[in-house]
Amino acid sequence: MKPPVKKTPVARRGRRDSHRLTPHELELGAFFVQMAGILGVPRSVAQIYALLYAADVALDFDQIQAKLGMSKGSVSQGLKFLRDHEMILSVKAKGVRRERWEPTPSLAASMVNLVRRQVLPALEQSTPALQRVLDGAQKAGASPEVLERLTRLKRWNARALELFPLMLPPSPGG
Repeated sequence: MKPPVKKTPVARRGRRDSHRLTPHELELGAFFVQMAGILGVPRSVAQIYALLYAADVALDFDQIQAKLGMSKGSVSQGLKFLRDHEMILSVKAKGVRRERWEPTPSLAASMVNLVRRQVLPALEQSTPALQRVLDGAQKAGASPEVLERLTRLKRWNARALELFPLMLPPSPGG
């Protein structure tokens, strides 16, 4: 019996060198993936956003898919997420039928939208859950140290809910 052979990664068939990411695109992708992880945003979304952010021109679906080597489903879901969170714009070029995408002009506005739509709802949903945890720990006779930690966590959540809206600019709708 032969020992298993270690396979080295090979570029996918049909991918041309022009479809490979440049070192700066890879580095920007790593940065956005790290930031997205903090906010609970999928890795594929961050990679798409980084690619669009570093691109000289708006890219279409097939260009994004080829550059990142993602499935159609991942690209479609990623673009939908970015569109829904107002982080990208659809660009129409004269004589071109394909929809192309580019990042919105303001990174700050994109991040504010993301925080407003991801972080604030998570904090709001946590309020009753943290109260249930604290109530359950009290009923179970948890130690004073545990009860104090849970109380601090609940208080932190409440303060974050108070502070986040003050830190963010007002939403365009009011």
